[in-house]
Amino acid sequence: MVHPRLTHALIAALAILCTLPTQADTLDKIRRTGTLTLGWVGGNPPFGIGTPGAPAGYTLDLCRHVAADIQRTLGLPELKIAYRETTWDTRFTALDNNETDMDCSASTITRDRLARYDFSPAFYVTGTRLLTRKADKIRSIDDLGNMTIAVIKNTTGEKLVVEHNAAASLGLTLLQVADAEAGLAAVRDGTAKAFALDDIILYSRISAASDGQAQYEVVGPFLSIEPYGIMMRKGDSRFTDAVSNSLRSLLPTPQMPALYQHWFNTANLNVPLNRLTKETFTTPNREPAFP
Repeated sequence: MVHPRLTHALIAALAILCTLPTQADTLDKIRRTGTLTLGWVGGNPPFGIGTPGAPAGYTLDLCRHVAADIQRTLGLPELKIAYRETTWDTRFTALDNNETDMDCSASTITRDRLARYDFSPAFYVTGTRLLTRKADKIRSIDDLGNMTIAVIKNTTGEKLVVEHNAAASLGLTLLQVADAEAGLAAVRDGTAKAFALDDIILYSRISAASDGQAQYEVVGPFLSIEPYGIMMRKGDSRFTDAVSNSLRSLLPTPQMPALYQHWFNTANLNVPLNRLTKETFTTPNREPAFP
């Protein structure tokens, strides 16, 4: 005979399980709808740029390559790509709510994020540094004692500044800004003495500003080593494998240095291929950021 209390406990447990969301099978959804939805963050050259018709950028080119491979794998005569612009903050909820299938922005692979999301192998490696005014002659974050530093919410830059501020007792005041353009504006008008973000994005902001090269610089040692990957929902292994295998096959080919040159060595931006990124091309991996 089953004890009544045990029966009630089993019923309660089953009720809880029934309320848990089921993990969507993204490949099945793509096959059914004929559509793959890419999330992207605008105002983020060379990774994501708003252009007529469809957004452009280094990450978006990679995601479109993945999309073509998925179309072939599923045997679809046509695959529509839908684009959903997100922010640095809403890129997570867009995945959580099945509003996007892949985050094609510039998302760092971190240990914390790997607990919540799946990632492709890394396709670019950078690190957090500081954008400052040349006239201020700031050389590192340790020169900012009791000053204000701009950060973007939910970025690794924000996390690193908080940790360094606590460890070094700098007395920093953090100013949260919406995006890289707002971070540069805060430094320009003196609201903040520095803006912390991945150095490639800082270089891009300086290149895009009319007074950029004359007024601003990127300074300090790397506060982190940050590999970027395509971010996806956790637990959808078939889709994660499809995306990862596509990228893993592309990375070691001559197409990658050529694609890099196209986006990183332009009239307005000249960022040589660094050693760590080159290694991710030759030996694809998804090692998380350090520290």
